[in-house]
Amino acid sequence: MLMAKFYLLIVIIALLDLFAEYIGKLWVLGGRSVYLWLTVLGFGAAGFFFAQSLKYEGVAIANILWIALTAILVTLMGYFVFKEQLSTTNLIGIGVVIVGVILINIR
Repeated sequence: MLMAKFYLLIVIIALLDLFAEYIGKLWVLGGRSVYLWLTVLGFGAAGFFFAQSLKYEGVAIANILWIALTAILVTLMGYFVFKEQLSTTNLIGIGVVIVGVILINIR
Protein backbone atom coordinates (compact mmCIF):
# COMPACT_ATOMS: atom_id res chain seq x y z
CA MET A 1 0.00 0.00 0.00
CA LEU A 2 2.82 2.41 0.83
CA MET A 3 4.57 1.68 -2.46
CA ALA A 4 1.31 2.33 -4.33
CA LYS A 5 1.20 5.80 -2.76
CA PHE A 6 4.83 6.33 -3.70
CA TYR A 7 4.26 5.39 -7.34
CA LEU A 8 1.11 7.54 -7.48
CA LEU A 9 3.15 10.49 -6.20
CA ILE A 10 5.84 9.85 -8.83
CA VAL A 11 3.18 9.87 -11.57
CA ILE A 12 1.68 13.10 -10.18
CA ILE A 13 5.14 14.68 -10.06
CA ALA A 14 5.91 13.65 -13.64
CA LEU A 15 2.55 14.95 -14.90
CA LEU A 16 3.04 18.28 -13.13
CA ASP A 17 6.52 18.47 -14.62
CA LEU A 18 5.08 17.66 -18.05
CA PHE A 19 2.44 20.38 -17.61
CA ALA A 20 5.12 22.91 -16.60
CA GLU A 21 7.32 21.96 -19.56
CA TYR A 22 4.37 22.32 -21.95
CA ILE A 23 3.29 25.68 -20.59
CA GLY A 24 6.91 26.84 -20.54
CA LYS A 25 7.20 26.00 -24.24
CA LEU A 26 4.00 27.98 -24.90
CA TRP A 27 5.53 30.92 -23.01
CA VAL A 28 8.63 30.77 -25.21
CA LEU A 29 6.50 30.57 -28.36
CA GLY A 30 3.92 33.20 -27.39
CA GLY A 31 5.45 35.29 -24.66
CA ARG A 32 2.33 35.68 -22.49
CA SER A 33 3.40 36.23 -18.90
CA VAL A 34 0.58 34.04 -17.53
CA TYR A 35 2.35 31.06 -19.13
CA LEU A 36 5.52 31.87 -17.22
CA TRP A 37 3.64 32.01 -13.91
CA LEU A 38 1.85 28.73 -14.66
CA THR A 39 5.22 27.16 -15.45
CA VAL A 40 6.62 28.27 -12.09
CA LEU A 41 3.48 27.02 -10.34
CA GLY A 42 3.71 23.63 -12.08
CA PHE A 43 7.35 23.14 -11.14
CA GLY A 44 6.65 24.30 -7.58
CA ALA A 45 3.80 21.83 -7.22
CA ALA A 46 6.02 19.05 -8.57
CA GLY A 47 8.59 19.94 -5.93
CA PHE A 48 5.97 19.78 -3.20
CA PHE A 49 4.83 16.31 -4.25
CA PHE A 50 8.45 15.20 -4.61
CA ALA A 51 9.02 16.13 -0.98
CA GLN A 52 5.92 14.10 -0.05
CA SER A 53 7.25 11.08 -1.96
CA LEU A 54 10.31 11.02 0.30
CA LYS A 55 8.09 9.66 3.09
CA TYR A 56 7.91 6.39 1.18
CA GLU A 57 11.27 5.96 -0.57
CA GLY A 58 14.80 7.32 -0.49
CA VAL A 59 15.75 10.48 -2.32
CA ALA A 60 17.94 8.67 -4.88
CA ILE A 61 15.23 6.28 -6.06
CA ALA A 62 12.47 8.91 -5.99
CA ASN A 63 14.57 11.36 -7.98
CA ILE A 64 15.68 8.80 -10.55
CA LEU A 65 12.12 7.61 -11.16
CA TRP A 66 10.82 11.18 -11.39
CA ILE A 67 13.51 12.19 -13.88
CA ALA A 68 13.14 9.02 -15.94
CA LEU A 69 9.36 9.21 -16.23
CA THR A 70 9.49 12.93 -16.98
CA ALA A 71 12.18 12.41 -19.63
CA ILE A 72 10.04 9.84 -21.41
CA LEU A 73 6.84 11.92 -21.21
CA VAL A 74 8.50 15.18 -22.28
CA THR A 75 10.20 13.44 -25.21
CA LEU A 76 6.88 12.01 -26.35
CA MET A 77 5.22 15.41 -25.95
CA GLY A 78 7.97 17.09 -27.96
CA TYR A 79 7.57 14.55 -30.74
CA PHE A 80 3.76 14.40 -30.91
CA VAL A 81 2.72 17.91 -29.86
CA PHE A 82 5.57 20.14 -31.02
CA LYS A 83 6.66 17.93 -33.96
CA GLU A 84 10.27 17.79 -32.74
CA GLN A 85 12.46 15.19 -34.42
CA LEU A 86 14.01 12.25 -32.56
CA SER A 87 17.27 10.71 -33.70
CA THR A 88 18.18 7.07 -33.42
CA THR A 89 20.42 8.02 -30.51
CA ASN A 90 17.45 9.68 -28.76
CA LEU A 91 15.34 6.54 -29.19
CA ILE A 92 18.14 4.33 -27.85
CA GLY A 93 18.46 6.69 -24.87
CA ILE A 94 14.74 6.36 -24.11
CA GLY A 95 15.11 2.58 -24.28
CA VAL A 96 18.02 2.71 -21.85
CA VAL A 97 15.96 4.87 -19.47
CA ILE A 98 13.09 2.36 -19.58
CA VAL A 99 15.46 -0.54 -18.89
CA GLY A 100 16.99 1.47 -16.03
CA VAL A 101 13.59 2.06 -14.44
CA ILE A 102 12.81 -1.64 -14.66
CA LEU A 103 16.16 -2.54 -13.05
CA ILE A 104 15.70 -0.02 -10.26
CA ASN A 105 12.32 -1.52 -9.39
CA ILE A 106 13.59 -5.11 -9.11
CA ARG A 107 13.83 -5.83 -5.42
